[in-house]
Amino acid sequence: MQQPFRPKDPLREGSQFVKGVGPSRQKLLSRLGIETVEDLVSHFPRAYYDRSNLLPIGDIGPGADATFLATTLAVSLRTARRGQSILTVAVGDETGIVHLTFFNQPYLEKQFKQGTRIIATGRMRYYKGQKQIVAPDYELLSGELDESLIHTGRIVPVYPLTAGISQRMMRRIIKSALEKTMESIAENLPARVLASKDFPSRGRAFVEIHYPESWESLKRAVRRFKFEEVFFLHLLIKDRRIRVLGGRPRPDLSGPHPLLERFLESLPFELTAAQERVLGEIRSDVGRENGLGRLVQGDVGSGKTVIGVAAMMMAIGKGFQAAMMVPTEILAQQHFEKISRYLEGLSVSVELLIGSMSGREKGRVHEALREGSVDLVIGTHALIQEGIAFHQLGLAVIDEQHRFGVRQRAKLGDSGLLPHFIVMTATPIPRSLAQTVYGDLDLSIIDELPFGRRNVRTEIVEAEERDRVYAEVRDILHAGRQAFFLYPLIEESEKSDLLAATEAFERFQADEFGRFPIGLLHGRMSFEEKSKVVQMFRNGEIGVLVTTTVIEVGVDIPNASVLVVNNPERFGLAQLHQLRGRVGRRGSGGVCYLILGESSHHVASARLRLFAETDDGFRLAEEDLRLRGPGEIWGFRQSGMPAFRLINPVSDSDIVQQSWRETDRLLKTDPGLNYSENKVVSDYFRMYYKPRMAVADIG
Repeated sequence: MQQPFRPKDPLREGSQFVKGVGPSRQKLLSRLGIETVEDLVSHFPRAYYDRSNLLPIGDIGPGADATFLATTLAVSLRTARRGQSILTVAVGDETGIVHLTFFNQPYLEKQFKQGTRIIATGRMRYYKGQKQIVAPDYELLSGELDESLIHTGRIVPVYPLTAGISQRMMRRIIKSALEKTMESIAENLPARVLASKDFPSRGRAFVEIHYPESWESLKRAVRRFKFEEVFFLHLLIKDRRIRVLGGRPRPDLSGPHPLLERFLESLPFELTAAQERVLGEIRSDVGRENGLGRLVQGDVGSGKTVIGVAAMMMAIGKGFQAAMMVPTEILAQQHFEKISRYLEGLSVSVELLIGSMSGREKGRVHEALREGSVDLVIGTHALIQEGIAFHQLGLAVIDEQHRFGVRQRAKLGDSGLLPHFIVMTATPIPRSLAQTVYGDLDLSIIDELPFGRRNVRTEIVEAEERDRVYAEVRDILHAGRQAFFLYPLIEESEKSDLLAATEAFERFQADEFGRFPIGLLHGRMSFEEKSKVVQMFRNGEIGVLVTTTVIEVGVDIPNASVLVVNNPERFGLAQLHQLRGRVGRRGSGGVCYLILGESSHHVASARLRLFAETDDGFRLAEEDLRLRGPGEIWGFRQSGMPAFRLINPVSDSDIVQQSWRETDRLLKTDPGLNYSENKVVSDYFRMYYKPRMAVADIG
């Protein structure tokens, strides 16, 4: 029978009170994020040693790592010339003898009594004609070989550590925590799920993931915890969608859409087949009872903005307002200018709303939104500040969606109708990861670039070739094109030898690019300063723009054809892909130089070679996920995003799909999780998981 979840669950107790911890070691554990017993038993191993295969000593050759069972024959403690203590323990079995050697650990002498049985693991070598193992892992046996072994003689866990905590210490502490709590660990998954997926109970799974009886039992425990991780995340997403977005009617945007048709006819180009497909999905969604809630992914330059504007024409044509929210003021300004040009002649009123506007200008736009005299507003977080009210918002388009959570989306609506939503990103997210974290949204992919868009050639350059790159950039500048120089820092740091944007800007002016107009752009500048620099660059008044990653989102300069990235090993692949999309936008192609840092290592170089070889954003995103983890896909860890311990949404996509189906089935049959068989789920979710994730803006 399943244990019900109790408010005084022993897993919630402080880890300081586990045997072997105490106040001083707790300070060390805190560095690893361990504060409770649950944190401790959830500190899963990063690897395992197989020390379960016992060999006769006589069969172990020099250089071999092996585990053996022996009897203590003799103990000798001596002091070397420089005061170093050397403890030698001779142990043997019927096939041979080996000397175990310990340096500067004289206190161990008391442990090794003649006749004591020992199981030890280490690398065999010969010293003065005798077999020897230096500093072996070992266990002293008081009786028969049994399950009390934790350091050898079995599958042994290897943990992530911090200074002051050894593997032996961590193993003992976690073993103590398991012994204290194993029998009282509450279940949190439905009995039907445990049975259908052959999962061990939660208590048994904790034991097996730390001290598995076999590789098969370890596999079952790991799979159970992977499922558990994503299962409760999916419950959170669906619960939040019901609470925040549910129960409110959607505007009726069903066809026909004459304003949309007029907009499409006015475009100076034809939509690609991929754009047509995604627009068709959007038109279908607005007629559904649940309305439109769609994540639109598309590479840089694939035409997402046009699709967003087209969708907004559907809402405006039906008498509703539309809004586009973006993460930066520069991007908002550029969208305002670009979309205003798109809509010339269509009698659509467009306004801009950003934080740096004067109070008077903001007040004017606020009033126009309330009255309904504005059809379309483009802005930043200023669109969801207190005091903002729409006359009747029908559809909201959110660009670079990973920066906005579901609660922020909900603020775009009013107390009546719930607007339809489209969220867009140029950062490719593997489908399984999108469903893991943004599962409340349907997914569309614009997987085709407009005709004429040419790929950007990418070249990896050693630091000593910098002068050659600068000469090639000067040739490009002489031909009338423009260049970005990207740096990961704004100014020099005592802790880093990376070139900084400000230092490079000053040097370029005085030396390498002194004949060309140069600009500087970074995140600490005011909006007015940024806007002025970007406008000068767009007008061709600046030939070289020295910048930081502020250009990652939104800086659109069609004439820019070269990007020089300094220390590219400091960036994620998906972030580099975004940055590379800033050049070659006119259709004549471009070049991206990746100038390696002085101390770049082989892993970074291999990763960058993949980047240079492909412009497939999804392939790069999956590699980023593999190397950096799901929280690092965008080059920074999302605020509130859960740090997965075990599951990889790409390689474990089958578990993601299973969890999504199971949570759907659970909530359809028991929306409030009130049935007795689901009480273990609801208790854990409400008492532990949901409060822990209260600050997360997920979905």
